[in-house]
Amino acid sequence: MLREMKDMKDDYIDWALVRKRIDGSCAAEEGERLERWMRGDKERRRFVEHAFRYYEREVPVVDEARIERAWRQFARQRALRRRIRLLRLAGGVAASLLLLAGAWLLSPREQAEEGRIEPGSARARLTLSSGQEVFLQGGKTDRMTDGKVSLKIEKDGMLSYRDTLDSAQCESVYNKLKVDRGGEYHVVLADGTDVWLDSETELEYPVRFVGGRREVRLEGKAYFKVHADSLRPFVVNVVGGITVKVVGTEFCVSTQERDEVRAVLVEGRVDMGKGERMVVMRPNQLAVYDRKRNVIDVTDVNVRKYVGWRDGDFVFSDDRLEDVMDELARWYDCDVFYERESVKDIRLSGDIKRYEQIEQFLHFVELATGVEFEVKEKVIFVR
Repeated sequence: MLREMKDMKDDYIDWALVRKRIDGSCAAEEGERLERWMRGDKERRRFVEHAFRYYEREVPVVDEARIERAWRQFARQRALRRRIRLLRLAGGVAASLLLLAGAWLLSPREQAEEGRIEPGSARARLTLSSGQEVFLQGGKTDRMTDGKVSLKIEKDGMLSYRDTLDSAQCESVYNKLKVDRGGEYHVVLADGTDVWLDSETELEYPVRFVGGRREVRLEGKAYFKVHADSLRPFVVNVVGGITVKVVGTEFCVSTQERDEVRAVLVEGRVDMGKGERMVVMRPNQLAVYDRKRNVIDVTDVNVRKYVGWRDGDFVFSDDRLEDVMDELARWYDCDVFYERESVKDIRLSGDIKRYEQIEQFLHFVELATGVEFEVKEKVIFVR
């Protein structure tokens, strides 16, 4: 009981901070405190996101007692989950308590909907230069300003910046766009560059580009269509000091693979490397930086495998089952557990439409490999 009480205390944060962030009145210091709390555990962030969706439903009367019960239930379930984790039974893997805490805010019918595995959608979190955080979701149109730059949020899931000032006479401020599991988003930067962000991706960028270089920082996976400007190269900085430098081109960069940074060039020219060690890429080439070996390998590839997600397709070609399921888990916001380690190395090839139900793809894999899947709420068990 004492441990459970401690776990509940660790998971608790003043509900008023959550409410303030939902309605946009959260001060910078309060926003940072809430962000630190959410960074501590992905399920805390999920709770807040579910709460946000709850208030979006425009419920006429907010039942604070119900919210408090949901909050305490969240903490109790987390404490219990710490104790049981995944108990292995003789007949297989025991189902742990994987119900999302935020679903306790919803009606029974809505809880059932929340328990299904669904394709991702356009949603992201925008952090302004003031530290204020704004939830972005499809279906809404809005306008705001930051650093005297106009921001327009489109209802189809796109954020665009328009700079009407002379950038040479202005200091630049930064925004950060973060897409969690089960999300995607499209942003048009102030110079006209289009960037499509995949699930579990964070992009930091200036609201206006000042000086002789256009620089952004990326963690995750994004497709860039860079607006041509021969006088100002466009630079993508990623983990480990790796840079991708272009002038005007289309390419995809990913840091989601284990111990690797990947860049795929669709058209134009890309220089990729670390420090003075750079390689020049041609269209239809893949460059892979191995962090352990500190080398870059360049090969000719079919780029559709690496960029098809932007057009609504997952394309797999002789990929390990574990890597395929990792990709799907990010997009469908689900968890995957394996009963046998050996199945992770099964090789797969095929396509799946990004917005279709995942059961169709699982059925195809079962027929092709003999592997069995069991779906329970938002968990896939692989046998």
